[in-house]
Amino acid sequence: MNSSLAQILVTQNEFVTLMGIYTCVDMVFSVMGIVTNAVNTKTFLAMGADDGVTVSFLYLSSSELMCCLAALGQKISMAFWVTELATDYKTWFFINPYVANAFFGNIRACLFEIPILITTYLSLAKCMCVVKPLSFKSMFSVSRTRRIMVGICVFSIVSYVPIFATMGTTQELDVNINRTRHMIWFSSNRDLVKTVVWTSRDTLSAIASEVVVAVCLMMMAQALSKSITLRGQLKNGTFSHKMDQHNSSLECDGKLSGKELQIIKQVVLISVVFIAGNTPKIAVFLVVALVPDFTPVGRYRNLYDVTIKGRELSELVISAVNIFIYYKFNSKFRQCCHAIC
Repeated sequence: MNSSLAQILVTQNEFVTLMGIYTCVDMVFSVMGIVTNAVNTKTFLAMGADDGVTVSFLYLSSSELMCCLAALGQKISMAFWVTELATDYKTWFFINPYVANAFFGNIRACLFEIPILITTYLSLAKCMCVVKPLSFKSMFSVSRTRRIMVGICVFSIVSYVPIFATMGTTQELDVNINRTRHMIWFSSNRDLVKTVVWTSRDTLSAIASEVVVAVCLMMMAQALSKSITLRGQLKNGTFSHKMDQHNSSLECDGKLSGKELQIIKQVVLISVVFIAGNTPKIAVFLVVALVPDFTPVGRYRNLYDVTIKGRELSELVISAVNIFIYYKFNSKFRQCCHAIC
């Protein structure tokens, strides 16, 4: 594909228009995400960290709050950048807005790995709640969950450090305005570092997370089906003593109704939304790996930026609407939310 065809795919005028639309919409959902996740965080704190699931949701809301804050910074800088493009650089700023856009965007990408891994952990935890109810609380205790949450945060940040190490700012001539100003700088080995980090950290972990979440959903569905069958046999007096230990545990625990089932529904819905929102990220990374010029500075940079902004919008929408899932399926969350709001 040559440069002329790249321009046909997304012309400069179309690019500026799409970036302006994305910026406005993204800013709305960024602010909405900040407000809703601040409420989520405060509510989960009010609920008390007395079980591993609540601790996980607290970390999930806090991490999504940080992602939305980084996204807002990115969108504000994006608005300045679009202003320069729309005025053909008749209006320009002392620091190239794309510099701030690049840094906030990478901060957001760094932090976004945290909610992905926490959502995966939540799916696994609730799966074990259904499959192994008698050992669930010991397996996912508060102290163990806290250590895992901290480990997820440390891994997500440290694993992204190589990306930050290959970028910076420098003062040089900007031919668009014929002035010297702060510009973005990338090291010569950035593409290699980015490929390694994105492949090992983002793409593979995203695919693995989707597989784990999908498997957990299937296991929960199967276990609940067995539980319903078992209860039907007990009701009809046809329970067999040869039922396996798994089914016996489900009945002995006797907590897979009411509150527990509501929480499971909540996790299932969050997991489904997670898979739907995470798939575009995987698709983009695969295209980046297959098309070398599909980068922020490559031949197809306009198409790249438009695609990335679309993916980021889907992530923001998911972060902003989680509060409605919590409110619908968690009665304790509703009570505490009413108390603090």
